[in-house]
Amino acid sequence: MRLSTTRAPRRTACGAVVGLLALVLGSLVPASPSAGQQAAPAAARYSSIKVATFNVLGSQHTRGPGGRGPGKARARITSDLVIAKRLDLVAFQEVQADQLLVLKRRLEDHRIWPAYQLGRGTLRLQIAWREQAFDLLDRGTLVTKFVGQNRPVPWVLLRHRASGRPLYVVDVHNSPRGRELERDRALGRQIELVQRFRATGRTVLVLGDLNEREEAFCKVVGRTDLVAANGGWVSRRRCRPPERGVRVDWIFGRGLLEFSDYVADDGRLVRKVSDHRMIRATVTLRHRPRR
Repeated sequence: MRLSTTRAPRRTACGAVVGLLALVLGSLVPASPSAGQQAAPAAARYSSIKVATFNVLGSQHTRGPGGRGPGKARARITSDLVIAKRLDLVAFQEVQADQLLVLKRRLEDHRIWPAYQLGRGTLRLQIAWREQAFDLLDRGTLVTKFVGQNRPVPWVLLRHRASGRPLYVVDVHNSPRGRELERDRALGRQIELVQRFRATGRTVLVLGDLNEREEAFCKVVGRTDLVAANGGWVSRRRCRPPERGVRVDWIFGRGLLEFSDYVADDGRLVRKVSDHRMIRATVTLRHRPRR
């Protein structure tokens, strides 16, 4: 009887200690995540931006009978469209000094380059990006011929803040109508620039008015790894342009991205501004791995 009465308290004390240790250790082990918690990081690996290219039609097109509204008024409509469509990145073509002044004043959340930094004769091509979405890492130009004159083709290297991914953006406008040789030479140099940028492994976007339809698509997609936002494909033996309306204004890109929501907008406000459509698309970027 003495043995049983002396050992029983020891078992009780030991059990209490074990129970206390289990409680403490259990509180230190993180609870396994629920299904909803596991899905959140996967969704966070991608971020989307809205991009566009728009030939705003220079102010000289308002002169004389039959012209459109004044350049400044059309620039105000253009800036309203950028804001209303929540565009993060836009490439403009045919911008003139009075239009650039309006765009810079009204697009307060966007930075525009090259703006006036390359001189008044180099305003026609402008790249605008929302400053809260991007950091500027680098910038430069490629000089090509446009209607007999040397014109800088601007490019920027941006870092998308949400994804951490750097991307090159090139704004292009090539010679119109019968200037085939000049256009071909310019596009050839632009393709070489894209090849150099892609050799870095970084994302590349080419936005602009190439003044060619099927031929431009086949050359750009055939000689680079870029794809068009509105589809199409090129193989060794065949070029199949996009099935939807092929236009002279293009959005191309490549490098851990996907295109969606392609729109060739010819709404009432767009028609007030230009005889070109505003080409828009959503670009989904894969997040850069954390180190």
